[in-house]
Amino acid sequence: MSERGVLESLVEALLSDQRDTLAEYFTARGARLEALEWSPDSTVSDTQQISFLIEYWKNLCGDADLPAADRVSPFDLRPALGHIVLIDMVDDGWDGQFRLYGTKVAETYGRDMTGRRVSDIDGGNYISVFFRALYRAACLRRAALYTLHVPPPHVAVESWQRIMLPLSDPDGRVARFLVSNIAGAWRPPGAVTRPNSLPSAMFTRA
Repeated sequence: MSERGVLESLVEALLSDQRDTLAEYFTARGARLEALEWSPDSTVSDTQQISFLIEYWKNLCGDADLPAADRVSPFDLRPALGHIVLIDMVDDGWDGQFRLYGTKVAETYGRDMTGRRVSDIDGGNYISVFFRALYRAACLRRAALYTLHVPPPHVAVESWQRIMLPLSDPDGRVARFLVSNIAGAWRPPGAVTRPNSLPSAMFTRA
């Protein structure tokens, strides 16, 4: 199946809540999708940054279904600074470009992705494709989305939590996402194993 075909099948699975299909996508790659929740409340995560951003986004919505992107102020985001990512939608949400990549996220991931695309993550590997499907599905559903996944054993962190909060342009279309990525604990050095089929550049933090 082509990459676009995989993307479309994942988007369909996300929109129709086909959890088995999503789980199989991760299992086939030595990873696990631990949680996926649409329109979560602030109790979905035990991290202060994600809980804060969910409440901030809901308050910003007011009576609208989505808050306007130009209403987000960095001065209001201090409790989550360093863990914030802003992504502008590209190609009707099939890809995204990083407008801002938080310093803590970059430190854990191992590189600053500002100006790069979601499709550039780890050379467009499985998680890059999944993230693109998440943003496309959230664009179509116009809803916030929370995920928690456990990467394959060669990745140096045990988990990644993510909240994706859609923001609208003046015409009401989803144009940007306010995101927070929170890494889990580092794996002990001896626990990080390298599959022979993967290049050494993939052996870090994604």
